[in-house]
Amino acid sequence: MYAKNIFLGTCFCILATLSGCNSQSPETTQTTTSSQPINTKEITWQPTIEAAFQQAKAEGKLVFLECYLPTCPVCMSMEPFFKEPEIAKKYNSNFVNFKLDCSKKELVAFLDEKQIFLPSFPLFLFFDADGNLVHKDEVETSIESFNKVADKALNVDLRSSSFAKRFADGERSVPFLVDYASYARVVRDTTVNLAAAAALYEIYPKDKLGSEESWGVTKKAVTDLDNGFAKYWFSNSAKAAEIENAEGHGGNEQNILGGIIQASLYSKRGKAYSSSKLQTVKGYMGLVGAAQYADGVTWEYEVNALIKEGKAPQAINIGNKMVTIYATNGSAITYIVRVFNDVYPDKKYANAAKMWLSQAKTTVTDAKGLAEYHLESARMHQRNGDKASALADAKLAQSNAVSAKLPLERFSALVNSFN
Repeated sequence: MYAKNIFLGTCFCILATLSGCNSQSPETTQTTTSSQPINTKEITWQPTIEAAFQQAKAEGKLVFLECYLPTCPVCMSMEPFFKEPEIAKKYNSNFVNFKLDCSKKELVAFLDEKQIFLPSFPLFLFFDADGNLVHKDEVETSIESFNKVADKALNVDLRSSSFAKRFADGERSVPFLVDYASYARVVRDTTVNLAAAAALYEIYPKDKLGSEESWGVTKKAVTDLDNGFAKYWFSNSAKAAEIENAEGHGGNEQNILGGIIQASLYSKRGKAYSSSKLQTVKGYMGLVGAAQYADGVTWEYEVNALIKEGKAPQAINIGNKMVTIYATNGSAITYIVRVFNDVYPDKKYANAAKMWLSQAKTTVTDAKGLAEYHLESARMHQRNGDKASALADAKLAQSNAVSAKLPLERFSALVNSFN
């Protein structure tokens, strides 16, 4: 009902500012079986992602995906390097290559299937022939950087798939932990990301928290507003704005900090936030220019928090506030009633809910909206002990659900509950 992605994100192409690369090229472990001549003039790109994996399996190679956007200036600045002979030889010798245009839904579907999240562009991803991600990295616009990324992907002791073991074995350094936390974001492993980012803050020199490096760490690694980096930058957002402005990315600090709020709020952690913590969240939203969205985003969390804290009457006040905000949106008001039907501990909300539904009724006219409206009205009357009104609404809900061609399980179950 309510869009949770409230921050209007702009895709900024973020270059890696920290790298775990060794200064020397590591010994590679990948072997190839291709007998085809190697193109040393430019990287050879396969026509489809399916063809890339088929060839990789046949030749015993990794698949290299360049994930990019055609509208991304940094992505476009990479193009000349794909035609450098040294890079072409290394990538064509060791990988099967495919350019993944992230503006095309049919290609992004591959990433969605693999549960891969791209926090920035361009991003280099390396898969084994069976489609398992083994390494992710960012590159700078230099031949050395391209080659170092390739060398790491080829080395089983340095690639991203080695991070978990290295972390468990006690490896702790700023570059490594940045890479590990960033990789966890890409593979959507929240638990690992939180652990790596927490360890990163623990060892990070606190006298450098206000540095460009610290802001770069935050952009790459942090997804939790309780992390020490996040706390620092929420309190010093003007300094983050100065850094982004100097880099020509004015306003990007709002996207970064807004993304941390989203990742925190729309998680298991967010569902457990107290009512006072949610006030802090709303304050953070104000700092990133989203104050106008704060109530709409947090009200349901606040209702649940207040009820858990034994402050149910205050939850009704939140409902009243939101009904005022959504005064002309009957479907939104219906949803508010639904939440109270679900979570309120007793029937003392019923009088308020009746007024909310009365206000909603004039603006709900379509069959789908009426089905939901009468369903929640029936549930409210049922909880309030008014069986006759509840049954009448339940039948109207079922009838409108039939007209709207909605799945009937919920509606029929409610009608049958009166038998």
